[in-house]
Amino acid sequence: MSTGTEHVNGLKILVVGASSGIGRGFAIAASQRGARVALAARRTDLLAPLAAELHGSAHGLDITDSSTIATAVSEAVAALGGLDAVVLTSAVVPFAYISETEVTTWLHALTVNAVGASELIRAARPHLPSNSVILIASSYDVGRPAAGVGAYNASKAALNELLRSWRAENPDLGIIRASVGPTEGTEILRGADEELLAELLSSWSRRGQVPAHMSALVDVANTLVTLVGTAHAYPSVVSEVVHLAPRWPGRSTESVS
Repeated sequence: MSTGTEHVNGLKILVVGASSGIGRGFAIAASQRGARVALAARRTDLLAPLAAELHGSAHGLDITDSSTIATAVSEAVAALGGLDAVVLTSAVVPFAYISETEVTTWLHALTVNAVGASELIRAARPHLPSNSVILIASSYDVGRPAAGVGAYNASKAALNELLRSWRAENPDLGIIRASVGPTEGTEILRGADEELLAELLSSWSRRGQVPAHMSALVDVANTLVTLVGTAHAYPSVVSEVVHLAPRWPGRSTESVS
């Protein structure tokens, strides 16, 4: 019987965005399945306890600052003794109507959600062996516009094109773009204006854009860990784009004749 550790046990993985949400869930799931993890994020106060729990290392990283990205990558390589995979889940969702979205908001969203990924790949690439894996979390909602998230969706669309360019120019890189759908237990609404959010939720509800079901964070995290482990084990194949959507609860097996 499978123990779930196949292809993951012993992998050296840098997880960027590990202070919360899917990144934190990924780090925990990967560690439980035998991987060695280095955790990086801006909120280092949240990283240290988790790193200690997982017997990993914690590294400060601001995805908008190329120098901190390079430093964190170098520190992670030293702590782990190399890298087998890099995972990025960091994101920002600036809730605002598009008519009220200012230039600074656009630039911040693009920097965090798109340019930062490219800077991370640039910093990590010299340290990655031929069978390494780079997994970047994108959004399942690209191409499905909803009110109030224009800057987020546009920046994630830019991320998708950016990763296509990396693969086009560097076909040797094992880059996986994981488009993640609605997931429980993330901090996507952190810092949102409550009054604006109420308006947006009403708009989404009228248009049928409020998900009826959400994926469990632990399931999303373990799916991503499996993707990394499988890609590393079978390096001649790249799952370039993987969409993770909520699975609706099925009928009880008792009702199936």
